[in-house]
Amino acid sequence: MNRKLRMGLLTTIVAAASIASSDSAASERFAIILGANVGDAGETPLLYAERDAQRVAETLSRLGQVPSENALLLLSPDKADLDRALTAMAARIQRAAAMDAPQTTSATRPIVFFYYSGHADALALHLGGTRYPFGELKKRVTALGADVAVFFIDACRSGGIIRAKGARPAQPFNIQAEDTLKSKGIAIITSSSESEDAQESDRLGGGVFTHHLLVGLSGAADASGDARIDLSEAYRYAWSQTVAATSATAVVQHPTFAFDLSGERDIMLTRTDQQQALGRLRLPGEGHYLIFERFGARDLAAELHAQPSTELLLTPGKYLVRRRETATVWEMETTVVAGAVADLADVAFARIPYRHAVRKGYGQSARSAISLGADFEVQGPVTTNASWGTLGAVTLQLDFAEIAIKARLRFGHSVSDVGPIDLSEQYLGFDAGIYHIFDLGSHGLGFGLRAGLDWVSQTFTTPGEAAARDQLLPRFGPAIRAEFALSPTVVLNLDAGADGWIAEVLGRDGRKTTQVRVAPIFTVGFGVLLP
Repeated sequence: MNRKLRMGLLTTIVAAASIASSDSAASERFAIILGANVGDAGETPLLYAERDAQRVAETLSRLGQVPSENALLLLSPDKADLDRALTAMAARIQRAAAMDAPQTTSATRPIVFFYYSGHADALALHLGGTRYPFGELKKRVTALGADVAVFFIDACRSGGIIRAKGARPAQPFNIQAEDTLKSKGIAIITSSSESEDAQESDRLGGGVFTHHLLVGLSGAADASGDARIDLSEAYRYAWSQTVAATSATAVVQHPTFAFDLSGERDIMLTRTDQQQALGRLRLPGEGHYLIFERFGARDLAAELHAQPSTELLLTPGKYLVRRRETATVWEMETTVVAGAVADLADVAFARIPYRHAVRKGYGQSARSAISLGADFEVQGPVTTNASWGTLGAVTLQLDFAEIAIKARLRFGHSVSDVGPIDLSEQYLGFDAGIYHIFDLGSHGLGFGLRAGLDWVSQTFTTPGEAAARDQLLPRFGPAIRAEFALSPTVVLNLDAGADGWIAEVLGRDGRKTTQVRVAPIFTVGFGVLLP
């Protein structure tokens, strides 16, 4: 279905619903929701703007008491599409107001929500190669006939929509009694200031601001515990979560606000106490949580920093809950049932092995891990007629997201009996290896390359005499590695490889030559995470 036809059908639905509906509660709340992945020519298309708009429409319908017949969802619109939608919505509100006039009360005064996700600058929305100026948009929305208009704009430099009212990247606010709903008003919340870029996240599968706004509207922003998310709670939550989520990026994103409201009460955006078709997930305490649905696909349902007893409304099903700390990550699985509360307070979380947490980026702030350990190694013969040697090593390993670096201090010996001559070799050396590990469940398999330098002391003995010679021998070679997590802080390593030694060899004729000798090496070791 092309964009023009879809817009025409939506307009027809709104007009038909306005004739059929006479319920005053159904005419109370209205919504115009836009998502536009494509902006001006030359702007990189967005990935998630239209998906964000669909999620906002679902949330306002499910929790925000916006009947489906009072909501317009426009995907990939241009300026003409938005103009037609505003005209249709004005007719819908006016018709509903006329039918509800005899019983209109303060509880049924109409509110219109306007949400946009897409490209913008400080002056206008960018809609499929056309532009809609912020000034004109505010004028059209506030003239729809609703008592209150609430704007949510998730776009780059969207703070320009409230520049005239002194928009600023402000900290969370509380709407006081004298600043709340009376009969007329406007409230605007934007995802960024006039000079900032709004950010999308592949992990979140949407805009950072919209994700946290929706999580807040689903229960996380309910600071008062009354199962009602009001305007000030929603902004306070979205502000703090958006700033925290973007604090590690090049530009910290600061949501902005402006409001001109006065009267008796705050604006309730969503309610979470009348949803028998959904289930509740109660988080066990303060901390940073990621909640994944659909265990196979691991879709991220929510990411948030929760307070004690935070509850979220979720679709019934199975979920993976991950709690992240600075250097520790915990996981557990749970099932959310419709009309019930899944309370995680008494549920045991399992700690994820630290190397996996680092490599997969699970940690909240830790991007590396340090472990101390020991190796036992069996090494093939380095020189002619020598035997296999046994060695030990003290190890230090650094794990990063893409690689692991392991340094070792090695020592050991070998003894050979060659006819009347006994050969004893002593080893003392240092090596370092770099590895790339692929995680397989709680374990890992990978490959790497290591290089080192050993001091090898050889002693030759016969029944009546002895001779000694020392060499400093460089070596290098590939290795494969298997890792087995014995616990979240202890890992067992198995390595197999072959080292090439550059050695000076004394021939039977007494002349010295430099040769490369290859010796197989097998290693078993362990590492313990350092705090």
